[in-house]
Amino acid sequence: MMHGGLGGDHTCLHPWLDPLGDVMHLLYYDHRGNGRSGRPPSETITFERLCADADALRDHLGFEKVAVLGYSFGGCIALEYALRYPEHLSHLILLSTTPNFEHGDEIEGNARRKGATQEQLEALDASAQDDADMWRLWKVIEPLYFHDYDEDLAEHVMGNTITSAYAAEAGDAILEGWDLAPRLGEISAPTLIVVGEDDFVCPPSQAKIMHEGIPNSELVVLEESGHLPHVEQPEAFFEAVEGWVERN
Repeated sequence: MMHGGLGGDHTCLHPWLDPLGDVMHLLYYDHRGNGRSGRPPSETITFERLCADADALRDHLGFEKVAVLGYSFGGCIALEYALRYPEHLSHLILLSTTPNFEHGDEIEGNARRKGATQEQLEALDASAQDDADMWRLWKVIEPLYFHDYDEDLAEHVMGNTITSAYAAEAGDAILEGWDLAPRLGEISAPTLIVVGEDDFVCPPSQAKIMHEGIPNSELVVLEESGHLPHVEQPEAFFEAVEGWVERN
């Protein structure tokens, strides 16, 4: 289970995705530099090392193949893993993610459509000075990530997050110019793509690019969800994922 960020941790997925334990053995972890993992030099936070870490974990646990679920920025890592370690990938689930970040104008337009304030628009473009500042900025933009924002639910989902501003900065660096859209056709594993209709940052337009590019893929759009469909529409989400796993 590859969590998002940049600079977040696995608690936005756990225990929310635990019902998938009925059809899969689940392993949550924090990427290097993130959450409860160590803080190596920032120059080691690269797609190559992030994927190598995941594969080393797979090998350590004795699995020949693994299914990978990548959420948000974790989906970017999952796409890289699918291309770098295809022999060890059985299934790929891409949740609320994107093959590049060339759609900045669409992100801003979506945020404005959702009623973003000037403070929120500025926070989206701001760089955190430290972990506390990162959390402050997150709380400003948090409502944009939901279809129907519920402050108590958001705190329940995100309140245990350990932020890492330095990992976020490193993540920004490796995403500069990053674009896997031209290579999507190389992914051979069965792939499920799930997106919320109201996801402003990784919108359905990007999910459709992945669906059109990945040969053996299915696309599910959940109409009453933002960036966290597994939280906002859990029944529809689990029905879609479990049905897809059974078919594949």
